[in-house]
Amino acid sequence: MSMEQDAGARIRKRNFIISIISTVVFAGGLIWFLRSGVDPDQIRQFLEKCGPLAPVLFIAISVFSSYIPIVPMGSMGSIGIVLFGPVPAFFFNYATSVINCSLGFWMAKKFGDRMILSLTSPKTYEKYQRWARSTKHFTLFFTICMFLPVSPDIILCMLAGLNGMSWKKFLTIILISRPVSSWAYSTGLLKGAEWILKVLHLKQ
Repeated sequence: MSMEQDAGARIRKRNFIISIISTVVFAGGLIWFLRSGVDPDQIRQFLEKCGPLAPVLFIAISVFSSYIPIVPMGSMGSIGIVLFGPVPAFFFNYATSVINCSLGFWMAKKFGDRMILSLTSPKTYEKYQRWARSTKHFTLFFTICMFLPVSPDIILCMLAGLNGMSWKKFLTIILISRPVSSWAYSTGLLKGAEWILKVLHLKQ
């Protein structure tokens, strides 16, 4: 195993442990929140008093948790809907997605494959990279994946950076595709959470 692969394995192991701990804490906090009878409208009123600081902080935490999983994956999208309402949360989630994708693309161009190895295993990386280099339709494949709410977007954006895609083409695809995937992912998670809460009789 190379030094880059070894370093990537350590980072992935650390992130996995953080993810498990944060998921347990998040689930416990969510159950406490629902049982405590806290009114979401009161939280929204408090956030409104915070002004632009609230959405900036929300976006910053969302971006950070995409690389260091302090909040379970995808949860920030649904949290945004609960805290800010569907329309503001849509724009905040969209901004988060664009920043995440652009950051991954830039880091891949700047630092090479060691960045992608910190997020995925060498085997998975080699599979994606082999396919990207052998196909003549990587741009089409990348575009379709960016519209899908469950695609590994950051990894694919890093792969696009490693394979020489221009910033102009990359940003065009991201700016057009991410509104669709951001809305589908965050709204889908929220609906799924509501269904689970009803099953558990935590919500009427």
